Amino acid sequence: MIDRFKLHVETSCPSIFSRVTREKLLGSKRIWGGKGDEATRNTFWYRTRNQVRAGLKDLHLFLESADRKNINKVVTVEALRPIVHDLLYRPLVYEEEPDRERAQLARWFIEMGFEYLKQNSIRLPQIERGIDDALKLTTFLAGHLEEVKGK
Repeated sequence: MIDRFKLHVETSCPSIFSRVTREKLLGSKRIWGGKGDEATRNTFWYRTRNQVRAGLKDLHLFLESADRKNINKVVTVEALRPIVHDLLYRPLVYEEEPDRERAQLARWFIEMGFEYLKQNSIRLPQIERGIDDALKLTTFLAGHLEEVKGK
C-alpha cells in the first residue's frame, strides 16, 4: 500500500489530509507519539474521521457547484473505481461474512446505476423489464445477506 500511495504523499497538494496524516495512515509514521497512549490514538482517529466527513461534504459541494467540464476533469472512472472497490470489499478483509451496511451500499449503487440507465437509454419495454427484474434480484440478494447475518 505504501508504494501505491508514495507519490501522492510526497507530491500532492493540500487536501483532506496533511502529509503527516497520510504518512500515519500508511503506517510509515506512528499514529501516536512517545508511549503510544490510547488518548492520543483516539484523538488521531477522531480528527481523521471528522476530516473525511468534511471532505465528503466538500466533494458534494463541488459536484453541486462546479460546471460539467470541471466535474468531468476530476470525477472519472479511474478515480472512483478504487474508492467504490474499497467501500464494498475492504471491510470484508476483517469480517467472516458480508455486513449489512455494505450489502445496502452495494444495493444502492446498483439501484442508482439502473435508474440512471433507465432514464437515459432507449425506451424499450424489454430493457425496462430487464432493469426492473435486476432491481428485484438486488433487493432479494441484499435481503438474503441481512437474513444470513441475523442468524
